[in-house]
Amino acid sequence: MSPHVVLHVERAFSAQPTLGDLLGPDVEVRELPLAEALAGSITPDIVWSSDTTADMVRILRLRFPRPRLLATVPPQCDPATVVLLFAHGADLVLRDEGVLLAAAAMESLLRRTEPKVDSRTATPI
Repeated sequence: MSPHVVLHVERAFSAQPTLGDLLGPDVEVRELPLAEALAGSITPDIVWSSDTTADMVRILRLRFPRPRLLATVPPQCDPATVVLLFAHGADLVLRDEGVLLAAAAMESLLRRTEPKVDSRTATPI
């Protein structure tokens, strides 16, 4: 099985090496500033936009229409902003910028990128 790819669009901080350690060897973590992420040829399974804005989420969703998009904002962020991030394409929004919680969210999102399989016949559903 090829490893999953997580793209961290960094703005305020680097999450490495902690994020890679938490996600394990089957996940390749790439960290790029927004401009490089938009211009590159990376095909991630998850895009994590930390300390994000609605405009960043909208731009990332246009550039990466298929991957799950995790958006994190400061804990004091108002609920209206969280709703706006969902409206602009985020799959999950966390009002926390910690790497540990983001890694747990990514583990959950990665489980949802796997094809569903009928446990009795082992065939894709």
